[in-house]
Amino acid sequence: MKKKTLEVQQRSIFKRVVSVIYIFIGSLFVCTTNVFAEGSNTTSIDGFITFVCDWLLKIGGVVALVGGVMFALGWQRDDAEGKSRGLMTMMAGFMIIAISQSPSIFGL
Repeated sequence: MKKKTLEVQQRSIFKRVVSVIYIFIGSLFVCTTNVFAEGSNTTSIDGFITFVCDWLLKIGGVVALVGGVMFALGWQRDDAEGKSRGLMTMMAGFMIIAISQSPSIFGL
């Protein structure tokens, strides 16, 4: 009988400890504040990001073009794997283009 009551007490203590931990973590999330780097000099990295985004646009276009050709060749050969690889490559190219068109993530 004592063993069961000891287990019940241990579970109760464990639940309290877990509740305290959850409350502490939740309060940390609620009490966070946004800090912005005011007046930071990022002109050198801004030029680099613009340069990289321009090149990613070109590279993504080439990858999408290659994927389109692979997809067309898959249709010509009636090859399911070739069609699948072509579509995946074309989608990867379009994803690269989408990433290059969003320099606003970097604040530009």
